[in-house]
Parts: sequence; structure tokens; C-alpha cells
Amino acid sequence: MLAALGVALVAVLAWVLGPGAAWVLEHFDGVRGLAGKDLAAALDAIRGRALAIATGLIALVAVYYTARNADTARQGHITDRYTKAIEQLGSDKLDIRLGGIYALERIARDSARDHPTVMEVLVTFVREHSRDAETDEAGEVRPRGPELRTDLQAALTVIGRRTVTHDIPHTRINLTGAHLAGANLIRAHLTDADLTGATLTSARLDRANLTGATLFGVNLTGANLFGATLANTRLEDASLDAAILTEANFTRAYLTDANLTRANLTGANLTEAFLARADLTDANLYRADFTGANLTDAVGWPPP
Repeated sequence: MLAALGVALVAVLAWVLGPGAAWVLEHFDGVRGLAGKDLAAALDAIRGRALAIATGLIALVAVYYTARNADTARQGHITDRYTKAIEQLGSDKLDIRLGGIYALERIARDSARDHPTVMEVLVTFVREHSRDAETDEAGEVRPRGPELRTDLQAALTVIGRRTVTHDIPHTRINLTGAHLAGANLIRAHLTDADLTGATLTSARLDRANLTGATLFGVNLTGANLFGATLANTRLEDASLDAAILTEANFTRAYLTDANLTRANLTGANLTEAFLARADLTDANLYRADFTGANLTDAVGWPPP
């Protein structure tokens, strides 16, 4: 397309610099009746205008090609960085895996176009490897520790602090079934995330944003959700035994059949929440707001 336009431009320019100048003078400028030096000066002026216009167009084309070539080179560089980071992520050495994780984060920050792909890679890495059996230096399987594996925590931190405006609309962070006991997700952005069946025992989710998230059957026993936002969150059949839910926002959240025994709900907002058959035995409900909440057949309600 641009090549055809270039050929057309050269043809028009050659015509204007030749016999076409007189035609332009008569039909575009409306000048007639000139002769001698006056006619020559007018034709030279038209040819000068044509050259100026052509020079400007050529400059624009040059700028376009320069920008396109620069973008191609930049994307090629990002692709090389991405390939190397993926290789690092598969290493059996922790420090190399950590390097790959943070390299992917830098790519996501540098390229909005690659941001969703990077996050999907990290989410998959966490979801799949969180189920790995932990082994000691001799390769023997050992019980899981109280804290999440270092590389998994690093990937989760990157996911939680990502630039959410670069996410593809209506896509979800998919951590279904992930084993994230002891994870640090303080202030994490997990809006609309899918954590169905995940294990988050003793996890830190202080002030995390879980608006609209799906947490069917999630295990949050002993987790800290102080000040977290869980409006419209699906928590049916979830375990929140002994969880810290102080000042958390559960507006219109679904907590049907949820286990809230011994949970601390001090100052929590449960306006219009669904708590049918939920177990509130020994829960601390001081200053909790249940305005408009559905507590049909809830155990431990009303409180003594």
C-alpha cells in the first residue's frame, strides 16, 4: 500500500515539476494571462510548493518506518527476555527461579501487551507447583512448613501487585485448588479471582481486594483478613474457623453453609450477606453489621 502511494507521489511530483505546473496555476490558483518573467516566477513558486509538500510527506514516511522498525526491534528484545525468563523458571535452583520470576515482572511492566501472558504464566506456575511435595536436600519428602515456598511466594507477590489496568477484561486469576498455606497476600489485587477449593490456612490477606472472587470450599482456617474487601464474594461451604475478619467488608457476600466458628468478626460489614446455615458458634460478633443479612437456620444466631 505504501509502495503504491510512493509511486503515485513520485509521478504527481514529476508532473507538477514539468508541464503540470501551468495546469495547477490555472485551475488551482486561478491565475491566467501571465507571460514572460511573471509566468516563470509563478510556475517556479508552484514547483517550490510541490517540493516542500513532497519533502514533508517523505519525512512522515521516514518517521513511520523508523518507529515501526524500532517497535519491531523492541518486541524482539522482549521476546528474547521472555524466553530466557521462562527457562529460568524451570530451573532446579531457587535463586535462578527467583530471577526468572522478577524478570517476568519487569517484562509485564515494560510491555502492557505482554502483561496478561506473563501473569498467566506466573498464575499457572503457582497453581501447579503449590501442590508439589516438599523435599529436603537428600530428596526425601518432608512435611510442609508453616510458610509458603519462597519462589511461590515471590510469584504470588508479583501477581498481587500487578498493574490491574493491563489485565484483559473479564479474565480471572485462576488459583483453583492451589495449596497456599501461610501465603502473604497483604493488599493483594484479587478481584474476581477463582480460588475454588484452595488452601489458605494461616494466610495473610490483610486489606486484600477479593471483590467478586469465587472461594467455594476454600480453607481459610486461621487466616488474617483484617480490613479485606470481600463484597459479592462467593464463600459457600468455606472454612473460616478462627479467622481474623475484623473490619472486613462482606457486603452481599455468599457465606451459605460457611464455617465461622471462633472467627473474629469485630466491626465487620455483613450488610445483605447470605449466611443461611452458616456456623457462627463462639464467633466474636462485636459491632458486626448484619443489616439485611439472611441468617436462616444459622447456627449460633442470634448470639447469646
